[in-house]
Amino acid sequence: MIQQEILKAAIRLYQKFGPNGFTMDDLAAAAGRSRTSLYYYYKNRDEIYQAVMDKIARDMAAGIRQAVAAVETLREKIFAFCHTKLKASEDWKKVFSAMIESMDAEEQSRHAGVMYGWHKKLIHQESMILGEILTGATRRKEMRVISPGDQDTLVFLIYSGIRGLRREIFELDDPHDLKAALQLLTDIVVKWLEH
Repeated sequence: MIQQEILKAAIRLYQKFGPNGFTMDDLAAAAGRSRTSLYYYYKNRDEIYQAVMDKIARDMAAGIRQAVAAVETLREKIFAFCHTKLKASEDWKKVFSAMIESMDAEEQSRHAGVMYGWHKKLIHQESMILGEILTGATRRKEMRVISPGDQDTLVFLIYSGIRGLRREIFELDDPHDLKAALQLLTDIVVKWLEH
C-alpha cells in the first residue's frame, strides 16, 4: 500500500533528520514516489507527521493484541500485555529519541504537545485491550466480576507499574530481572482478581 510506504519512509527520515529536517521532495525520493503522489494522500507535512504518529500507536496496539491473542489464560494474557507493551515502548523510544535529538527547542516543544495527544490515544487503545482481557476472563470464570471503577483503577495500576519498571530498568539501569518483575506484577494482579 502506497500510504504505508510513505509513512515508513517518513519514519526513517524522522529518525535521521527530525520532523522538519527534510523536504517533501526528500520524502518522495525515500518512498520511491513522486512528490505529487504524496499530496494525493497527505495535504502537508503536518498531516504526514500526524499519520506517522497514528501508525505507531496502531502498530503498538496491534502487536499487543496479537501477543494477547496467542495465549490462553488470564495470567498469560496480562503478562503478554505487560511484556509486549514494555518491549514496544522501549523499541519506539529509540525512534522518538532520535527524532528529538535532531530538533531545535521550538520543535521539541511542539513535539511534546503531539506526544501528549498521541499518548492519550495509545492509552485508550491499550485500555480497550485490557478491558477485553478482563471481560473474557470474567466470561470464562477465571476471575470475579469487578466494577467499572475498580477496572479503571486496575488499568491505571498496570500502566503505572509498567512505566515504573521501564524507567528503573531501562533508564536507570536497575539490575532487577525484567521478566521476573513483570511476572510478579502479573501474579499480584491475578491474585487480586481471583478473590
